[in-house]
Order: sequence, then structure tokens, then C-alpha cells
Amino acid sequence: MKLDQKAPYIEVYADWHKSGIPGKTFYEKAMYDVKKGNAIIIAPNAIKLIKKLKPLKDRVLERDNYTCQYCGEKGDTIDHIVPQSKYKIHTTEEMVVCACKRCNQLKANRPMHEFIKDLMKEKMKKLIDEQL
Repeated sequence: MKLDQKAPYIEVYADWHKSGIPGKTFYEKAMYDVKKGNAIIIAPNAIKLIKKLKPLKDRVLERDNYTCQYCGEKGDTIDHIVPQSKYKIHTTEEMVVCACKRCNQLKANRPMHEFIKDLMKEKMKKLIDEQL
């Protein structure tokens, strides 16, 4: 069975939802969960979650050992590598990294490569100032 790519949304069922009311998601997110083995297709417009996962933020912080992927300091937030505010895409674990609050705020809604370039300039200036 396949999911209907043209459906306005996909219903999401899970045994642990107390209300019994299905959630809703987009086709891309539903397919991501099916491909990752987190869900099975039960109808052309519905999936059933078979794994109860921790929230995305918790999974990413653990994956990155609570270390900011930009500066190496302790991280307690997650940052979208591709700015979600500009591209409005579904977020998966592969699209976010652990970041400290400072780096997350400095990066704002810029693409990662622009932020890293600015961060490297800042570090080089600091290094030069220390050497002189």
C-alpha cells in the first residue's frame, strides 16, 4: 500500500495517544517516518506510529552530546541548518544541530555557511589580537 501524495494531510495514529483522535502531518513527514521504520502505512491517507520516540530536541541534543556544533561549547538548543523561516520545510533530525544559545541567536535565519564564515572571521580577529 502507498500513501496518497495528493492528500491534503496524512492522519497519524498511535496506541499511546490517550484521546484516540489521530494527529495530522504532511505527506513528506509521513514518508520519512515510514522509511525510518517509525511508522507503517495503514491506509492511503493514514499511518500508524510503531515506535514512541523522544522529542526531536532531546534526540538531537543527545546525538550531539550537548555540544554546540558551531563553537564547541555546551549546547542546549537546536538550530536549523537550513533556516526554516525562509524555506518552510519539514524538520528532521538530519536538518538540525545542537547549538548554544549565543550561536543560535547570532546565526539567526542565515544559512549555516554564512554564519560559519562570520564566526571564523571573529575567531581569526581574536587570535590575531592575542598574538600582537
